[in-house]
Order: sequence, then structure tokens, then C-alpha cells
Amino acid sequence: MALAAISAMAPGWAGNEPPAAPAPARFRLCSMDVDYPPYARVDGTGHLQYLMQQAARGMGVELERRIAPRRRCVEELKTGLVDGMVGAYSAERAEYAVFPTAGNGLDERKAMAVPRYFLYRRKGAPLEWDGQRLVGLGEGRIGVESGFVFIIERLRQLGVAYDDGSKALEPNVAKLVAGRLDGVIAMELEAEQLVAARYEGKIERAGKPFEQTPLYLMVSRQFHARHARFADQYWQALAEYRSTADYRQYQQAHP
Repeated sequence: MALAAISAMAPGWAGNEPPAAPAPARFRLCSMDVDYPPYARVDGTGHLQYLMQQAARGMGVELERRIAPRRRCVEELKTGLVDGMVGAYSAERAEYAVFPTAGNGLDERKAMAVPRYFLYRRKGAPLEWDGQRLVGLGEGRIGVESGFVFIIERLRQLGVAYDDGSKALEPNVAKLVAGRLDGVIAMELEAEQLVAARYEGKIERAGKPFEQTPLYLMVSRQFHARHARFADQYWQALAEYRSTADYRQYQQAHP
């Protein structure tokens, strides 16, 4: 994600020398009310939820998790009712949240995961993503989960008709099987598990990756104003814990 041309002092960017402040006793995380396996699950067993819990514990901070629809999480992050949520960078989000930076750009070393998104189609259908356009779509529609704002924006730029009425993957895949959609853009790991479990021989992945987007812990502006140094330390702790044997074992045990 090429963002080096953006000033580090622009909205949404952490400063290089945050002021000293006492660490908070707790960090209020808003998690969405749908599963995004393996990264996030409503029951709290997702990879990134474990990663955030362990990093916070190592810093002596309680991670308080709240579950809500995505839009409510966003509104509560904007108003400071919660301290953070997980998401991809966008200019819109940078207006109300702060992301980890290095120099004049995002610090992608602090990303918690870099999921890939692919196009899925009915088996044998001619639809394909060739890296630049959706070949064989014609006047068809693509399904995408309502929380994938960066995917939706890219579909808009491509001039593609889309359906973002569902906040979870399975309803979109069911529509695809029923012929109500021509394709679905989905997170690779989640889609592969779902297809293997329920749609083997009916749905297949098509073409090159549609998107590859780092996921960050973004913190509210209110929290960052009070605890800038802690935010930097937490981002660093997340990056370090991500490379531990314990985290790799957890990922393997919770596919």
C-alpha cells in the first residue's frame, strides 16, 4: 500500500514522538458480531483476538471486548466509547482513527495479518479476475460482505454492479449457488473452509487475488490523545507476539 507521499502529520497518523502518559488500566476493543475466520470470531477465539489478548496481558492491561455490528463499532470508535477495532486502512477511517506509522507512511510491519481476497464463481463458469478486470461478468452482479468497504470501493471504481446486503459470507455463497449472484469476493481462508465443508464441487476460486490488504489495530483519536505512547508500545507488542511460537501454535490449533 503506497502511502509514502502522505505526511505523517495528516489525520489518522501517529506522531513520531508521542507525549508521555500513564498506561491505561484497560483497552476497550469493539469486535464485530459476525465471524471472520480465522482472524475474528464472535466467541473470541479468532487469531487476532488471541494476539491482542496476549499482547495486552504482557503489558499488564486488561483487554475488554465488546461485540457489536460493524457500523456501531465505527460510531463508537468515532465518539471514543471504545478505544480500538481491527480494520484495513482507508482515508475515510484515518479521519477518525489512528494507525501505526513509520516515517511518512503506514508501518506495514505492525499489521496483524495480511488476508487475501479472491473471486469465487459457480464451478465451470466463465467469470474470472485477470488482475485488472472481471472477465465474463457482463451485466452480472458480485456479492461482497457489507464490512469490506475497501472491496466495495474497488468494485465501484471498476463500475461493477454489486450486492453488499449481507454482513456474512455464507448468505452470499448461497445466493451464488442459487444463481442470484454471478460471483462473490471473499476472504481466502474463510471461503476455502466454507467451500470445502459445504460447497465442494459447486463453487471454485477464479483468477488472481482480487485484493491483499493489511489489517491493523486502529485506535480512536480520543484514546490516542491520552495514551499515544501506550498505543505505540501496543502496536510493537502485537508485532513481536505475532512471531512467537505460542502464536503459531494457536493458529495451527484454531484453523
